[in-house]
Amino acid sequence: MQRQIRNLNAVAKVEAWDSKAGKEFREKAKGNVKKLEAAFKRYDAAADAIGSEVTEVGGGYQDKLHAKPKNYASDLNRAQEIADAALKEARDADERKGAAQRSLDGLTEKQKDDKKKIEEKRDAAGDEIQAAREKVGEAERIRNEAARRARDAIDDAISNDSLKDGFWDKFDDWVDKIGEWTGSIATWLGVASLLIGWIPIIGQALAGVLGSLAMVLTLVSTLATLIQFARGDKGWMDLGMSVVGFLMMGVGKAFSKMAGKYAKTALGRMGKVTESATSKQYRRSAKRVNKLAAGPIKWQRGEFVNSVKGRLQNSKLEKGDGWKSITEPFTEPFSGRAWGDNLGTLRSTGSYRDAWRTVVGRGDGNAALGVGRSFSAADAGVASQLKDVKFASQGLNSSEAVNRISRTATGISLAGAGVTVGGMALDSNLNPLLD
Repeated sequence: MQRQIRNLNAVAKVEAWDSKAGKEFREKAKGNVKKLEAAFKRYDAAADAIGSEVTEVGGGYQDKLHAKPKNYASDLNRAQEIADAALKEARDADERKGAAQRSLDGLTEKQKDDKKKIEEKRDAAGDEIQAAREKVGEAERIRNEAARRARDAIDDAISNDSLKDGFWDKFDDWVDKIGEWTGSIATWLGVASLLIGWIPIIGQALAGVLGSLAMVLTLVSTLATLIQFARGDKGWMDLGMSVVGFLMMGVGKAFSKMAGKYAKTALGRMGKVTESATSKQYRRSAKRVNKLAAGPIKWQRGEFVNSVKGRLQNSKLEKGDGWKSITEPFTEPFSGRAWGDNLGTLRSTGSYRDAWRTVVGRGDGNAALGVGRSFSAADAGVASQLKDVKFASQGLNSSEAVNRISRTATGISLAGAGVTVGGMALDSNLNPLLD
């Protein structure tokens, strides 16, 4: 480091390169010299505190105990020498104590006069062991104090130099961690809301709460990205990913609305079938259900797009619904009504009873069968409607049409769910790959 400091100082003093670029280069060299000098001071202070060589302390225990502190390495060596000597003394004393005890155990009644002398030797050996323990304690104290002095010296060296992280450095780290954690948690909450949304009543309310939490955290992650962009820690690509992520959640909402509208229309038309008073009305209403289902998707070239359009024509959003879907990710998490309705449902014991009755009813009295029949891959806003479509079709001679309706609504819903989760995951998971 000292060699590089000398080299940069030499470069910074060269005046022959007299141009704007040369002046800029010299200024940069001077700035780097200051950073290298600060770094050198840190390492130099650490070397002084720890010690680059060991200074021996002669004499006995008292000399080593009261020796003036030097660096950590020398004081650690001094403490180790005290501990080693104490261990040797303790072992020797322990042998003598053991020998004395064995002698006491082997005394006869005629050797009582020797008992007192042997006991004195045993007790003296015990005192030596205790003194050795105290020496080890002193060695530990010397080591700990040496470590504390070295730590304080290093802390003092790095606490106020130009390399110390300032407020904005810590702020940037804090924002980065918040953005990373909130983005990841939002993704998992979004996935969880999709997995439990099929549960009647309760699942839809819980999915609404989890989805709102996910959107709040995604908004926090986006704000963190915006702050990092303003601080110069993120680029246009990062900011663009966050914005696109929110737009994708809006598009996902639009897909869900389309699927919900489609399923609601199907329920309405099927209700007309069951309410038909005459065979003519029944045929007319059933024909409308078949028309809603459209024909099967045709995979031939030139016909695929038209067959898909035929299925989607009844799920088009009304004027203004598209913009509303785009803005909902920003407004829905702050809607008191949405939170209140969902939390009210989760707090109500009646909601759990109704959910249980719905599951049991769908299973014809068998709860396990009802769970299987209730499960849906669609999101929470559509899953219940699709199951109602399925059960409303019982007794109607239109099973193929109902299956097509269900598949279409589920497909639209899954597309929306995929886009929504992709939007939540975009900033926190894709950006690291691009970096």
